[in-house]
Amino acid sequence: MRRVANIIFIFLTIALAITIFLLSSDTGEESGSKSSSITEMILSILVKDFDDMSLKERQVLINKYSFLIRKLAHFSEYAAFGFLLYGSYYSFNTSIVVKKRMMILNTWLFATLYAVTDELHQKFVAGRGPSIRDVMIDSMGALFGILVFLFLVNVIKAIKKNKLMK
Repeated sequence: MRRVANIIFIFLTIALAITIFLLSSDTGEESGSKSSSITEMILSILVKDFDDMSLKERQVLINKYSFLIRKLAHFSEYAAFGFLLYGSYYSFNTSIVVKKRMMILNTWLFATLYAVTDELHQKFVAGRGPSIRDVMIDSMGALFGILVFLFLVNVIKAIKKNKLMK
């Protein structure tokens, strides 16, 4: 079962890494357009009467919240990446005696390194450029994803332990 979990985690991790790379390959104009569309969709759900607003009022709201939505997207995609990456490492190394702290650190450093290379890649994309702030957001997202994975593992272990005690 662990072997299957490991294969699934590795596949999903690689798929997400490729997705992140492809999203970073969008030109500045393409990326901005996608961000605006996603922001508009989110605001249409969260803001009462958004659809009844004038086009100008909607655009003001979209411009106001677009930056926040983009940064939350960075955080979220790297939270998922950290979760999957740690899952790959965890499901592979459970039979090997590896200190948990070292696994966490290695995973976090790898995710952060990927974020750095992703930002450097954007230097070669029209209308885009690298951002240290984005690397920091990505890095914190990856750490959050790792911590969520650890939390879920502990919850599952506690549930199993309680079932065995009954």
